[in-house]
Amino acid sequence: MNFDSALELQAQIFSRVFDFVEAPTTAYVGRPPSSLYLDPLLLERGRVYRKTAKKRAVEDIALGVVTRDTASADARLAVLVQDRRKVRSTVVEDIVSFAKGEAEVLYIGRQRPLWTTARHDPLRLGSSISPITVEYAGTLGCFCSDNETGQRAILSNNHVLADVNKVAPPTPIMQPGARDGGRPGSDDIAALTRLVPIQYEGVPNFVDAAVATLSEHEREEDPHTLYSGEHKPEPAMTLKPEPLAEALPGMTVFKSGRTTSFTRGRVRAVSVNNFLVDMGDGLARFDDQIVIEMDMSPTRPFSRPGDSGSLIVDEEGRPVGLLFSGSASGGAGGVGITGANPISSVVQHLGVTLI
Repeated sequence: MNFDSALELQAQIFSRVFDFVEAPTTAYVGRPPSSLYLDPLLLERGRVYRKTAKKRAVEDIALGVVTRDTASADARLAVLVQDRRKVRSTVVEDIVSFAKGEAEVLYIGRQRPLWTTARHDPLRLGSSISPITVEYAGTLGCFCSDNETGQRAILSNNHVLADVNKVAPPTPIMQPGARDGGRPGSDDIAALTRLVPIQYEGVPNFVDAAVATLSEHEREEDPHTLYSGEHKPEPAMTLKPEPLAEALPGMTVFKSGRTTSFTRGRVRAVSVNNFLVDMGDGLARFDDQIVIEMDMSPTRPFSRPGDSGSLIVDEEGRPVGLLFSGSASGGAGGVGITGANPISSVVQHLGVTLI
C-alpha cells in the first residue's frame, strides 16, 4: 500500500479496533493529520493516564507507518507495543488481521523522558543544561532565533527547560546542568522564555519543547558543530539549520547528547500516534511522532537518560527531530527505542527559527 493508504488504515484501526472517536484537528499547529482519534473514556472521565489506572487492552499500543527502505513506496502499518506481554496478545493479532497482514509488530518498551557534564566555553550543541531550580540535567539541542523578539535563544524539551510545566519564565537556565555541578548565577546562560505545555487526560501532545533566551553569559558559542568523543569534544559533523528535513522510514540519523555523545540511528517509523510517555506525573499521549532505533556496530543505544533535548539530524546535517523520550529495551539490538518530535512541528509550535 502507499503512505496515504497506511495512514487511512491507521485511522480505521483507531476507530474500529481501539473504539476511539474522531475529533476535529483545527487546533493542530503545523501539518494537520488527516484524522485524529481520541479515547472516549478518558474524555468522559477527565482522568490522567497513570500506572495505577485500570488498563484497557489497547493501551500501550501506538500505530505508525514504516516502509521497506528509504526508496520504497511500499508502506506498512507499524504496531509499536510498549508492554512486552502484549506483543502476542489478542488485540495485536486483531490489528494485524485487520491490516490483512500488512503490518509489522515492534516492541519498543515503556517510553520515559530522558534527563544528563563539563562546563563548556564555547557553548556546544549536546552539552548539559538545566534550570537552576532542579536537580537533573538534559541537553542543549540547538540555537535559534525567537520570531517574536528576534533574540537569540536555545532550544530543548519542556521537561528539560521547564520540568514538565513546573518551571515558570523567566527562570535562569545554566550550563552545565544541576546534576553535572552547574552553579546558579555563575553558570547561567539563558532564561526560560516559552514552553508548549504537556497535556494529559488523553489529549494528544505534538511536541515536548521549550525555548530560553540567551543572557549575557560571556562565553563563546558554537551553534553549528555536532561533537563526538568521551573525554574531549571532537567535531563529528556540521549542522545545516536550513532547510529542515522530513523523517522517512529507514533514514539514517545522528545526534549529539549529554549522556551518549554522538550516535547513529535509523528511523523505524513515522506518523506514530497514541505514543504514550511516562512524564512522572502520569502518561501523556503524543501524536505524529518519530521512532528511532540504534544503527551502530558494536551495538550501542541511540540515546539514554540525559540526552533529552538533543537535535537529531540527517546525513547532510539537516535538522530532522527533537529527541524527547526513550526506553531501555526494544528495537534493534534490544537496547531501546527513542522518540522524537518532528522538528518542523517544534519550530511552528514555539515560533522560532533555527540558526
